[in-house]
Amino acid sequence: MEEETREAPPVVAIVVVHEPGPWFDEVLAAYGEQDYPSLRMLFLLTGSDEEVRAETEARIRARLPQSFVRSLDANPGFGAAVNEVLRLVEGDKGFFLISHDDVAPDADMLRLLVEELYRSNAGAVGPKLVDWTDPSVLRSVGLGLDRFGALDQPIETDEVDQEQHDGVRDVFVLPSACLLIRADLFRRLGGFDTAIDFHGDDVELCWRMHHSGARVVVAPSARARHRGGLFERRPDLAHATIAARHRVRAVATLTGSARLPGRLLELVLLTLGELVVAVFTGRVRQGIASLRAVLGLIPRVPAIIRRRREVRPIREVPEREVLGLQERGSARWSSYLRSRQTATFVGADRNVRRWRQSTAAPIVAWVLVLAALVIGSRGLIQSGVPAVGEFLRFPSSPQSMWNAYASGWNPSGGGASSANPTGLGLLSLLSFVTLFRMALLQTLFVVGLVAIGMLGVWKTATVFPSTRARIAALVVYAANPIVPGAFAIGSLDTLVAYAAVPWMIHAGRRAVGVGTADPRTIELDLRDGLIDLPLGERVRRTLQLALVVALGTAFTPVLLPLSIVIGVLLAIGTLLALASWKTALRQVVVSLAGAAVAAALHLPWITTWTWDGIVRASPFGDPARGLFAVASFEIGPVDIIALSLALYIPVIAALLLARAWRLTWAVRAGSLVVGFGALAVLGDRGGLPMRMPQAGVLLVPVAFGIAIAAAAALAAFDLDVRGGSFGWRQPIGLLAGAAVIVGAMPGLVSIGDGRWSAPSTPLTRLVEARLPDVPVDADADYRVLLVGDARMLPAAATEYRDGISYAVMSQDDLEISDRWTRPVTAYDDAVVAA
Repeated sequence: MEEETREAPPVVAIVVVHEPGPWFDEVLAAYGEQDYPSLRMLFLLTGSDEEVRAETEARIRARLPQSFVRSLDANPGFGAAVNEVLRLVEGDKGFFLISHDDVAPDADMLRLLVEELYRSNAGAVGPKLVDWTDPSVLRSVGLGLDRFGALDQPIETDEVDQEQHDGVRDVFVLPSACLLIRADLFRRLGGFDTAIDFHGDDVELCWRMHHSGARVVVAPSARARHRGGLFERRPDLAHATIAARHRVRAVATLTGSARLPGRLLELVLLTLGELVVAVFTGRVRQGIASLRAVLGLIPRVPAIIRRRREVRPIREVPEREVLGLQERGSARWSSYLRSRQTATFVGADRNVRRWRQSTAAPIVAWVLVLAALVIGSRGLIQSGVPAVGEFLRFPSSPQSMWNAYASGWNPSGGGASSANPTGLGLLSLLSFVTLFRMALLQTLFVVGLVAIGMLGVWKTATVFPSTRARIAALVVYAANPIVPGAFAIGSLDTLVAYAAVPWMIHAGRRAVGVGTADPRTIELDLRDGLIDLPLGERVRRTLQLALVVALGTAFTPVLLPLSIVIGVLLAIGTLLALASWKTALRQVVVSLAGAAVAAALHLPWITTWTWDGIVRASPFGDPARGLFAVASFEIGPVDIIALSLALYIPVIAALLLARAWRLTWAVRAGSLVVGFGALAVLGDRGGLPMRMPQAGVLLVPVAFGIAIAAAAALAAFDLDVRGGSFGWRQPIGLLAGAAVIVGAMPGLVSIGDGRWSAPSTPLTRLVEARLPDVPVDADADYRVLLVGDARMLPAAATEYRDGISYAVMSQDDLEISDRWTRPVTAYDDAVVAA
């Protein structure tokens, strides 16, 4: 036994300890049980609290009395602390075991690591890291790295250890949580880069190992439990910013000179792309951190040059060989795509994450839908949006629009000292997207509202795990004839509602905590896929809903009260489906809270609103369009509009076929269809004590409800009908699918002329042509009074009596600001008296 001890190479285990918790006793016990005969322990204590360090040292002495303990009186970071071993330990004939204070190795871990290091002739070797509380869950088996310094994790989140990664293999990075390295190699490399702390120290060290020609391998037969939790232990750190800065530093200091210029250019382009993706995926903080890290290279050029000179002596392997060991492409982009291919499902008792079925169907569906939108709008894209109805031209200068918004004078009508619409300010800010080309902004804004609405219904339909169900919702919503009808009459309010309503419902159901139910719970009567959200997360999601409501309200104020009605109808649908009453209550509370915050964001403009003003003036004579026109979404001229009535068949089919959470969403969709359909019909007939918004705005939630019902019907057919014995359910499911195809025909036919049937000679052009020509230098200021049917007046109208309305415009050409309702002043009394 003594001879074996002499032959075993010495190992110094360096454990950096920072204010550990009760779990640290398990770490000490694990090191005390190691079966490796020649082990010396060195504990480096960091932190500014002297009492905590003294208590920690006492705990170490009690369990491992032969250990060396050194207090660093500060927290320089993990890498800088480990570098103290170069000063404290002499010689380079053994090994250094570098470890965090929250890693508990198995009794045979160190022995297996030493054996594998000799067997593989490696410079460093690491163990398999598993979860602290559940050792059957993997945390790390070595890491890959791309040429941009981003780590590639070869295992999935919470992947169960089934020995699928137990082969010894070369890796690019070993986590600094636990790794064994040759002492001579560590001295030659100069230890960790002291400029890197907390994040990325292991990446930089292993990258230099590869440059020196040393192998880096993982030995999964050696195992250690890792607690992790750096974010919780150090909440004071800006982790995203630090990680991005160190990642970029590693690329700039370790990439070969010949490849560095191209690599930096690629890094800039990748960062800009990441920032764009981050905006649409809710990862703005990470995108900004990456951009700041890249821009931060500029002032750090001298330090980077010095570091490259320090690294140059260890470069013994050609750059192409090191590049060959790195992952191809971008690990961050690959990770993003993998996250899109997996989904978190809500089960009966816990959440699970599974792979989605890989299919190109969503891409094909989106390509076809967007192609139809572009083809149908080709005339508008080429010649601009005609000034039909509310599609008034944008001013040539965004500065004038911003000045009008910021001023305390509203020039609409007779003019008044009041706040201006928030939408003016938003449009002026959006002009940055088109480099201040206002005509292009108008086209993108009007046509883009349709694309935004389609994306919103796609996001809402993610409550269905079936890809086909989501595609059904997208197609039904995109092909609804309400879109060509809105273009034909110039109803910007309808298009804004078309874009905003799906996002309102999506943000609202996320704030409530309704997620995607696990499709494998088909045998259970799971009414909803409910997520138990902490209060802070629920508040954050409610604020997201408020932002969506505020954006829609900036252009169509009536969406503010409508968002509350939507929440109430969804709550009624939840109760009718016999789902949780708490979910229904949360839907009402979240809707009210979102509307309240959205209203506060529009102060002081909201103080000028009146109900008659935000719902628009009533048209001339009998306003009734008729039940057929309302039910078929006929708000404008659309061919074969009668076929759109087939879209109601999936609503009935979903209620008949669906079970469990599919039925809950079918009932919610039916509540929207019935509720807003009734409001549209009664408002059309004048059967309500108050004036209703225009039919197009009220019919948008109906169109959305039909789309979600179609998705529910298809999901029910897949999960509840298909595979069962033949009966009445199968024909109904097939009938619902056929009805979707028939009901989409009016929308498909309407793309033919490329202008959505919009008139080529709008009324605004005729009105402006008859205004007197006034020389530019003339001192003239007059107003024009327009009287007639509210549907025909090209500016926001005020009702006079019996369906007769009037609008007042200045001598200037009509612009987008004229579509918002002007404040009511004494000027109106003068007009009525005249």
